[in-house]
Amino acid sequence: MKGAINIARPSMSASVTSKHLTEAEKRIKTETEKNLKGAADKLKAPSYLTAPQKKIFRNIVDNLKESGILGNLDIFVLTECSVCIDRMQEIEKRINTHPEQMTSSALLAAKEKYTKSFFRCCNELCLSPQSRAKMANINVQAQKEENPLFRALMDDD
Repeated sequence: MKGAINIARPSMSASVTSKHLTEAEKRIKTETEKNLKGAADKLKAPSYLTAPQKKIFRNIVDNLKESGILGNLDIFVLTECSVCIDRMQEIEKRINTHPEQMTSSALLAAKEKYTKSFFRCCNELCLSPQSRAKMANINVQAQKEENPLFRALMDDD
């Protein structure tokens, strides 16, 4: 298609990709991802965060623990996300307490800044319902493809 813009989609984990990979490709990609992800034994909030920010950090880690997607390198994104959520909540508290501040350009600019950063963090951490639904659908498809009964039924077509 002439003049079409090709927008690259972000790479997905071997465990959830919908792209067909051979067993060898999947094994190599899974092993590489595991090595790059590193350990997940130090997922602790940095000491410089406030108590509410640490609580948000722990809440996100606790809720994503079962997914197995977090590694120690994610501390930076988790920290940014925790700060953004805390600051957005603080801005909303100020507006609720003093509604006249809804016209404050500085306050609204700060809210917009933290909201944009928060949504970037959501994409990185799969925090949105849409991201989780997409991951779940891909996981279900991958499980079906790995299930010998399902493969046997599909081979009969």
